[in-house]
Amino acid sequence: MKNLVWLLLLPLSAFAVQISDLHQIRMLYHSAAEVKKDALQLNKLMLRVDSSASPVMVCYKGANEMIQAKYAINPLTKMGKFNIGKDQIQKAFNRDTLNLEIRFIRFAIQSNLPAFLGYHDDLNRDKRYLLDNTKISKDPELQEMIYNFLSGLTVIKPEELKQIKN
Repeated sequence: MKNLVWLLLLPLSAFAVQISDLHQIRMLYHSAAEVKKDALQLNKLMLRVDSSASPVMVCYKGANEMIQAKYAINPLTKMGKFNIGKDQIQKAFNRDTLNLEIRFIRFAIQSNLPAFLGYHDDLNRDKRYLLDNTKISKDPELQEMIYNFLSGLTVIKPEELKQIKN
């Protein structure tokens, strides 16, 4: 009987670990592209995430791969990590197309990548989704992340930012 209880609780404990790590992952994601130490710490956290994790965690795992590509020296390694990350983000999106955080991560990545990589097809749709849905999110930390990111972009008009924050 004890073993049965543990078997039932094990998946829940994995979920709890992921949720408790979300704040730390968000903070590291924000700085990892500029601070290599944070990128290494984010990568260490993402090693625990597999394809059965929540779509948001899979998306962060994909974003992490893209960040790790920035620090890779070999061009083939860079491209390989980029493609792995792109695939993981797409898989996360396919599992939860209405998830605001996944849309935000994808938008943030696509808006920062060079055009020659050809990964920018969803920018306008994701921008519109963020503008329409950020205000109704029940996650104030996510709302703040999105607002701060969008307010730093020249392609976002002040009147569009007003839609997000009142």
